[in-house]
Amino acid sequence: MKRLILVFVAVLSIAQSWAQLSRSDEFHSKYKLSGVAVFSRHNIRAPMAEQGSFLTKVTPFTWHDFGVNTQELTMKGGILETTNGQFFRQWVTNEGLFPENAEPTEDELYILSNSKQRTIATARHFAASFMPMQTVTVHHDGKVNDMDANFSLNLGDDITEAELAQIKHEYDSAYSESDIRKINESLKDNYSLLAEVLDIKNSEAYKDGSFTGFDDTSGSIDYVIGAEPAMKGILNTAGTPVDALLLQYYEEPDATKAAFGRELTLEQWKMIAKLLFTRDEIRFSSPFVQRYVSKHQRQIIAEALKNDGRKFTFLCGHDTNIHNILKALGTKEYETTDAVEYGTPIGSKIVFEKWEDASGNEFIAVNHVYQTLDELRNNTLLNATTPPNIIPLHFYGIEENADGLIPMSKMIDRLTEGVPTGISSVSANNIAKSDKAYTTDGMLATEGYRGIIIKNDMKTYVKR
Repeated sequence: MKRLILVFVAVLSIAQSWAQLSRSDEFHSKYKLSGVAVFSRHNIRAPMAEQGSFLTKVTPFTWHDFGVNTQELTMKGGILETTNGQFFRQWVTNEGLFPENAEPTEDELYILSNSKQRTIATARHFAASFMPMQTVTVHHDGKVNDMDANFSLNLGDDITEAELAQIKHEYDSAYSESDIRKINESLKDNYSLLAEVLDIKNSEAYKDGSFTGFDDTSGSIDYVIGAEPAMKGILNTAGTPVDALLLQYYEEPDATKAAFGRELTLEQWKMIAKLLFTRDEIRFSSPFVQRYVSKHQRQIIAEALKNDGRKFTFLCGHDTNIHNILKALGTKEYETTDAVEYGTPIGSKIVFEKWEDASGNEFIAVNHVYQTLDELRNNTLLNATTPPNIIPLHFYGIEENADGLIPMSKMIDRLTEGVPTGISSVSANNIAKSDKAYTTDGMLATEGYRGIIIKNDMKTYVKR
């Protein structure tokens, strides 16, 4: 395998995972929280597909009634996001960032959302419970349900021919059509489980011959100016029903009913979710693309952290935004425990904490915060004793101080420049470890390359 899919593999202790809440008295004697920037994925929405589409034809069963239009935030999603806002309000109040019942100015509190209904609604539910004493403006650019350029995943027309050639080289080096075929073959059991849950052989699409199942393991990546990178083949086909099944699992209290009458284990739900994760890992595997599509979000986060008057910034976008931000920052591998989704569970938040010491030096800590599977399914209220999952994030090439904090300047550099990953990737099907050599910019190193390379997690200086 030329370049293998990132899977979050490092298991963290419970003590580590609650870092946002477990700062010691000693820590607080040295630092005070002076600012926070959050990038959030929207909460539970209705499936992307319309009634009468492939989604409704691929199974004889009737999908859950989400109670809202296609792609929109559900009532449960709004309730869960309200709970998130309350949890963050308690946290920043306890840290002294805001007083109780604060009414911050817009300079102190800024909320920006993509223009999709589900992201605007998520941000508004968060804002209403985060600052209940005032009406907080949720900013977004453009018409509702148009894609805001700040959150766009499209390859723009500012990409040069040389850069497009670089993208092609990176995709070809990472995933040839034979590589994608091998990945699909390794996911045979996952596809088989999905087909059984959907009962596709009794579906309208199967009976009329418009869909014959998940047996064709061929696939490729489409990347063109003006569009998002896209998958072709069964990984893309499977993505639509997998997305809907996961949302149905979050919404439907009866887990058996959510699986159309089958009793699935957590591992089986994860097998289904892995298909969606693998698709997006492949379609956003180019380091250039990771940097390009996340540049606006990273810049906004950097400006928020540098703004001394800004206390709290909240951005609301999508899982693929978070995926590319983390890749561009060179995030080390970690495991999303207590979740069915790999990588970015629904409602996930990447939290950048700004801490200041007595001398005015500024530091950053970064956590991935998300509600656990049980909290999502049971509408659990969050507080200090029943927190969401909080996983500290660490970054290749950035050393932390003894208190686990990153110098502010180092994080700003990383946010504004970005370092692509690909340093230590493990395939989603655990095929093998990559033995390719990469430059510190994340590009495949040629045989004649002179300088620092990274191969099998080791840095080496090559002198030609």
